[in-house]
Amino acid sequence: MTSIDGHVHSPYCPHGTGAAMEEYVKEAERKGIGILVFTEHAPLPEGFTDPVPEKDSAMKPENVRAYLEEGARLRREYAGRVDVRCGFEVDYIEGYEEETRRFLENHSEAAAHSILSVHFIKLPDGWFCLDYSADAFEEKAEEVGVEHLYEAYGLAMERAAGKPFGEVNPPVLGHLNLIHKFRRRIRPKTDPVNWTGILEKAAASGYVLDFNHAGLRKPDYRETYPEPWIAEEAERLGLKLQTGSDAHSPEDVGSGFAKE
Repeated sequence: MTSIDGHVHSPYCPHGTGAAMEEYVKEAERKGIGILVFTEHAPLPEGFTDPVPEKDSAMKPENVRAYLEEGARLRREYAGRVDVRCGFEVDYIEGYEEETRRFLENHSEAAAHSILSVHFIKLPDGWFCLDYSADAFEEKAEEVGVEHLYEAYGLAMERAAGKPFGEVNPPVLGHLNLIHKFRRRIRPKTDPVNWTGILEKAAASGYVLDFNHAGLRKPDYRETYPEPWIAEEAERLGLKLQTGSDAHSPEDVGSGFAKE
């Protein structure tokens, strides 16, 4: 079976490194990865304000064309060595479905290689980026209750699992239990998210799950997304898992699952 890294970022990520896309491809070839999928954070929908202080959660709209053109060049350049594909990591943001759908329709070829993720949750005082930092997560949990953060994430992920964008919906559901990123530091007494229900909905939608190994590199988590019991339940329901590193620098391509 051909190995795949289906979740890789690029220099167009404002919170990543400036390393060229080709450096990621070279690292994939060195590690024997047959398929490399660039999934840069799609521009946030028009009208949505990035809630993180640096406003660096996603690529700039003016960079989309250059990103896709470089992906296409690398696909030609490395044909027969690494199967390079280029898509996006798209955010599901409640209330911005039409803006997101238009973006996907305008980039339907890339949508076929994309991931749908949840990073932003809607709270009474506005939008919150749940994976920005452990300090920010803990502070917000103290304000509204960690259970409320989990519940808001679960509802958003449940909506995403329903494939809200139809024919142009990304085929892969990203890091399913990202809300667990800081749970060694702070967590609810009992997890209120209906993970099995989300998996059942994702299976009915025909999703592939991002088997994201970035969690192994996170000091307050140290597991894959999804974690083992969720991954086992997903496979029981017939969901396929696609390995991904969530690399934001070339050296992290294949991290956690590829040979060195």
